[in-house]
Amino acid sequence: MMTKIAAVTGATGFVGKHLINELIAQGFQVNALTRRPRPEKEKPKKEKPEKEKINWISGDLDNRQALGELVKNTDVVFHLAGLVKARSKHDFNHINSHAVKTLVDVIHQSATKPHAKPHFILLSSLAARERKLSAYAESKRKGEEILTEHAGDMPWTILRPPGVYGPEDKETLKIFKAVSYRMSILPGSADNRASWIYAPDLARALIAVSENQACHDQILDVDDGKKDGYSNQEMYETAANILNINAFNIVLPRFILRFFGHINVLFSTLFGYIPMITPEKVNELCHSDWICRGPHVMKLTNWKPETTLKQGFKKTLKWYRDNNLM
Repeated sequence: MMTKIAAVTGATGFVGKHLINELIAQGFQVNALTRRPRPEKEKPKKEKPEKEKINWISGDLDNRQALGELVKNTDVVFHLAGLVKARSKHDFNHINSHAVKTLVDVIHQSATKPHAKPHFILLSSLAARERKLSAYAESKRKGEEILTEHAGDMPWTILRPPGVYGPEDKETLKIFKAVSYRMSILPGSADNRASWIYAPDLARALIAVSENQACHDQILDVDDGKKDGYSNQEMYETAANILNINAFNIVLPRFILRFFGHINVLFSTLFGYIPMITPEKVNELCHSDWICRGPHVMKLTNWKPETTLKQGFKKTLKWYRDNNLM
């Protein structure tokens, strides 16, 4: 049986690291795009030293030569690279939208018969469902539209995950930090609901989709299978129970968060950093419904989520502690 070759953008990011580990564990050869040389210690632990299974390709999403090398003779392309924070709408669109077109064009130009074009899997976001909320949401939706418009005869699948958490994730750390100070910071309302998924489960879902033709030309939701997701309060209570702490609920109204967002944008201009909390990000945080309801990966594949929110939070907390973050 021939070894399958997978190309991965966003390979050094949070989800990308989990995907690469899982691909190697399942016997794939991996081509991974990186903007900087990778030290040996950063290579996946499951990689066998006697047989290189990961080929790091230096370049970025604007480097067509590097992208051509990345996708050459591949069976599947996982496009994970994206921005969740940026200085401007232009920056969001450049990476989350236009880069999709660049990569699709390179695949079409690089394809040589008799090798079939790879299955292109775009990791989008549930935010794409609500494109008017923010520049980020709009850019993710545009990326989806660009793929469907320009894919041609190339099979594609778009996955829309909700909140993703797990080892390597620094955003969920903020939840545990707040709870450790006996505070549950609830944006907008304690009752706002969202679905969640553990990053290694998402990685396995991506691979399951890549191996199933029923997923071709589909836009699919993917989460941990919890019907109706979790309320803000449930999420913090889960963290508090794991830490064995009683935390006080503090609901932050939208207008307060938006004020903080405007101040943060001002400070980011003065001090040169990229703001995470902006007025538009507040729109996302305070949106009342981030529950997965669309066609689901579980309906078309044999994949099933293995990790509940409580189990995943425990594993994530262990990683924080092992890395002296908690």
